Amino acid sequence: MKELKENSILINPTISVSWPQLEGKTELINLTNVHTKFNGAYCTNNSTIAFVTDEGVYVTPYTEPNMRKLIKNGFTHELFYVPFSNGDYPTYEKAKWVRLRRAAEETYCLEYEMDCAKWCDSHDIEPLLDERMENCYRIPRDGVAVQQFDYETRYYPICDEPYLNYRTVHKLGQFSSNNGKVVFTYRDGHTYVAKGYSIIRDLIANGYKEAALFVPFSNGEVIIDREEKIKWDNVTKE
Repeated sequence: MKELKENSILINPTISVSWPQLEGKTELINLTNVHTKFNGAYCTNNSTIAFVTDEGVYVTPYTEPNMRKLIKNGFTHELFYVPFSNGDYPTYEKAKWVRLRRAAEETYCLEYEMDCAKWCDSHDIEPLLDERMENCYRIPRDGVAVQQFDYETRYYPICDEPYLNYRTVHKLGQFSSNNGKVVFTYRDGHTYVAKGYSIIRDLIANGYKEAALFVPFSNGEVIIDREEKIKWDNVTKE
């Protein structure tokens, strides 16, 4: 519990909260009643956990490891207000809260990748050689901005990262091609793009199926972000 508490925000008994969606409005919230009534309990809302101990109310991002720690230590589920679960953040500990959120997002991504790999293992979708994957471009989780002719748009991964759901499993292990580019949803759940058609042989041999997918960068689009453009430019045609 010590590590979990260190990776949480303590509210005892009041805290200043900021609401960016309300033009930075701040207010004091008082959770004395929650602390008094729900000691030893937790509640979740919008990927956020609040749990109550003798010291006060702690708030931390939702992750499976965090939930397991609470349940292992005897915390029970109750219904009460969960701070920082609707876009608000602790006014004077914003940096820590942002860091905790980002760390949780990385946890979600790792769990997502493992869940996708397990599903692919059970459906005979095999991994490609590391050298092959290293010569592909991965669409970032938050998408990549591109310019085509006189307008800008953003391309996102094909699967619903970072959660494995019924939509995701129907898209894993698929590929499509257009104008010398190949897009595919790999066994880690991410979307990759390759240059040249030689990769198609490997995809088919490893259990991937052709499908009607949109193929990024196959119609003259240019990546706007410099770092992402360098990654794409470094992919060689095979």
